[in-house]
Amino acid sequence: MVVLLSAVWPNVVHAQRTDNPHGLSVEGSCSACHRADGWKPAAIGKDFKHAPRTFPLDGAHTKATCTSCHTSLDFSQAPATCASCHQDVHKGEFGTQCARCHTARTFTDRAQMAQLHQTGRFPLRGGHATVACESCHTPARNGQLQFVNRPATCIGCHASTMKAVKSPDHVAASFSQNCTTCHTITSWDNATYDHSKSRFPLTQGHANRQCAECHADKVYHGKSMECSSCHIKDAQKAANPPHGSGFPTTCAQCHTTAQWKGATFDHDKTQFPLLGAHKATTCTQCHADNVFKGKATTCQNCHQKDFNNTVAPKHAAAGFSTTCLTCHTMNGWKGGTFDHSTTRFPLTGKHIGPTCQSCHADFVYKGKPQACVSCHRPAYDQAVAPPHAAAAFPTLCESCHKSTSTWLGAPFDHSTTMFPLTGKHTAATCLQCHADKVYVGKSTACISCHKSSYDGTVNPPHLKTGFSQTCTNCHNTQQWQGAVFDHSKTLFPLTNGHANRVCNDCHADGVFAGRSTSCVSCHRDDYDATRTPPHASAGFPTLCETCHSTVKWLGSPFNHATTRFPLTGKHLLAQCTQCHADGVYKGKPTACLSCHGPDYQKSANPPHQTLGFPGTCETCHTTSSWNGATFDHNATMFPLTGAHVATSCNQCHANGVFKGTPTACASCHQGDYSKTSAPPHATAGFGTLCASCHTTATWLGGRYDHSTTAFPLKGAHTSATCMQCHSDGVYNGKPVTCVSCHQGDYNNAATPPHKSAGYPTTCESCHGEVTWKGAKFDHSKNAFPLTGAHVTATCAQCHSDGVYKGKPTACASCHQGVFNSSTNPHHVQAGFSALCATCHTTVQWQGIPYDHTKLTSFPLTGNHATAKCSDCHADKVYNGKSTTCVSCHQGDYNNTTAPKHSTSGFPTTCQTCHNSTTTWLTGTFNHNNTAFPLTGAHITATCTQCHSDGVYKGKPTACASC
Repeated sequence: MVVLLSAVWPNVVHAQRTDNPHGLSVEGSCSACHRADGWKPAAIGKDFKHAPRTFPLDGAHTKATCTSCHTSLDFSQAPATCASCHQDVHKGEFGTQCARCHTARTFTDRAQMAQLHQTGRFPLRGGHATVACESCHTPARNGQLQFVNRPATCIGCHASTMKAVKSPDHVAASFSQNCTTCHTITSWDNATYDHSKSRFPLTQGHANRQCAECHADKVYHGKSMECSSCHIKDAQKAANPPHGSGFPTTCAQCHTTAQWKGATFDHDKTQFPLLGAHKATTCTQCHADNVFKGKATTCQNCHQKDFNNTVAPKHAAAGFSTTCLTCHTMNGWKGGTFDHSTTRFPLTGKHIGPTCQSCHADFVYKGKPQACVSCHRPAYDQAVAPPHAAAAFPTLCESCHKSTSTWLGAPFDHSTTMFPLTGKHTAATCLQCHADKVYVGKSTACISCHKSSYDGTVNPPHLKTGFSQTCTNCHNTQQWQGAVFDHSKTLFPLTNGHANRVCNDCHADGVFAGRSTSCVSCHRDDYDATRTPPHASAGFPTLCETCHSTVKWLGSPFNHATTRFPLTGKHLLAQCTQCHADGVYKGKPTACLSCHGPDYQKSANPPHQTLGFPGTCETCHTTSSWNGATFDHNATMFPLTGAHVATSCNQCHANGVFKGTPTACASCHQGDYSKTSAPPHATAGFGTLCASCHTTATWLGGRYDHSTTAFPLKGAHTSATCMQCHSDGVYNGKPVTCVSCHQGDYNNAATPPHKSAGYPTTCESCHGEVTWKGAKFDHSKNAFPLTGAHVTATCAQCHSDGVYKGKPTACASCHQGVFNSSTNPHHVQAGFSALCATCHTTVQWQGIPYDHTKLTSFPLTGNHATAKCSDCHADKVYNGKSTTCVSCHQGDYNNTTAPKHSTSGFPTTCQTCHNSTTTWLTGTFNHNNTAFPLTGAHITATCTQCHSDGVYKGKPTACASC
């Protein structure tokens, strides 16, 4: 025994290997293919699953030998695309996705190709569904079927058929190449043309005509639609009335397609609609001359004799208009009434009652004058109160005689003249003003009546003082005596003390016009005599109103605010002599130094003159208080803030320098900068812009604003101390990437292992600055965004193999086992696509309904929509399933007896009659698509009334047949 072991042991130790000759991608134990009794040949067991995540074997691939794909032992190098093993006979015309047409089950899977056809630009329907592929995809010279750039229109395949048809000749007739206009994809023969979609829909009598009746000349395209193109002979033969006498050839004006004879002409559509008594008139009464076209429509054309014979009044002699409708109506000729309101002289008042003869006794109707005086001249001449003619009153009677209801007692409206009556004038009689019998051109000036009053007035004497003769300046029509002169309307309104003066106070010299309005014209003596201050010697202006007013003359204050030096503060209490002791008032300087020069020179704290302080005293001093002046540092380039506010001048200006003192912090605090060690400002290369961290409120505890750098602090970084990141003393040029501080955290991370899994070092992709642990990877930013149930899945559920980078994203890579084991329906046997997303979603895996409308060429409608899959796919056939009705309903077709479909030769295109999937029974046949459209009583007839003999196909359509 010992010898045997010693003989075997060395060989066992020598044969043991740790590498995998088939490549790292191969999973599972060696025993899946190899046996202990012999390494070769490999024995593949029934439980072997070929690369379930990358390339599961299906269909013909299950019968292929291993060496046909695995030319070397390294299985990881085996190609997984169709093109790597199968030559592309299409030469790239369809791309590299062979699975669109081919399957692993069979390379020439016609059902798969047909299903693809349904999603293309030419879905297979009707007769096309059963046609061999070669009939459309004709082989090229090399024998390869052509798929690219094949025609998708009917004419693309059926051009020769169209040329061969002679009944009718499609080419000669210029028929449209859109075959679907007449033919269907179900049947080529029995084509029907829908005339209702043309420019000439067939109605009534036209609907029952055969094509040859109108198209015997073989003309179909551009055929005239005018009735006369077919019925011109009928028009020429018509004698009652004779159409040839200028009747239009637009037959539809009187005739219809229902019946030719018994046409009715609608006179209302002409220029002469029949109204009143004309409605009962026969055609021959007006058209006895057989003139229909261009017939005159005026009343005179028929009624000229009536017009000439009328004598009350005589229409012709009076020159009446021949527009009879002016007085007559179409309801009756006699008893015409003339509407005077349509003339330039509507009748009103007493004009309404008289007869026509009252005004027209001279038989003048046309051009009759309308002026009142044309009838009422005698009344004008005889009027004596007042005498109209003698006073040359105008003959416009309506000026006073406003109403046609009464003539006498007309009032004259003086407001219409240039002199409306007001005040006491309204009560005056006409004779008081017009005693001279002058009415026209009478003067309207007051003086024309009141000259004697003007001349006799002595208080004041109007004539002597040359008062204006415009009496209305002082007097009015209400009252003549006690007139008041309104001084406010002159250039000198009277105010305050002036208002109580009598006229003689100012006008004692009898001068009223051109009187001067300046104060000094009356108060010159007061100006010259004034001594406090002396107005004349001081050169005060003679504009007294500058200081004085009409309220009070003496003690008037001077308003310094109107000068260049308004008084403020203690200046308000100063006496005039304090500033004007030199007697100078005009041109006095306003600068503070002009009075306070000695104060400026004596100031020693600080010494103003020696320090060169400006002489603008108001910069620091006010007029309220001279001592204790405050300098407003905010008006300089260095406003005082924080602790600087309470600093005395000497703390910063101990050197006596005020002007040009530097404002940089370091100019005062350079010593503080050099001594600071936490952190060491100078050695760390900190800038001397102290304000970056310090404020004037407090110097110690300065806070550095990291947001001004390339690394603003956020989250947990905001509570970190400077030393946690700058313990190396490096502040300038510090790297800002996460890994520069957290490389150790990256290397030590085990769930998942960042380093071994090849995670990127851009920590911010998953981690935040608030908390480091519990990082969340954003799957939406890679090639596989998480949706539905994937959102709540843990990382380990998909990445238990430790693979994160290059993980396949196809559903089958994880769910191939579910696909293989699905039996309702059986996905593998049915040849279902492994593109799970076609039917399933990440929200719900089980019980997802298949969208028949979007994924197939057979949308489910009506009862089909509620049918179960097994109702139509009990045979387990899903791909290439026929979509014709008869493929499922052949039994219904054979067993239908009312009528008997199979023996009557009914087409198997069930949708011709059964056009609804909701109700199969009660199908309706559209007779309008046959050679015998139903019209009139035929529409309500039942099928059995005409087809009781069971004949449906080839039934004669002649009326005599029934």
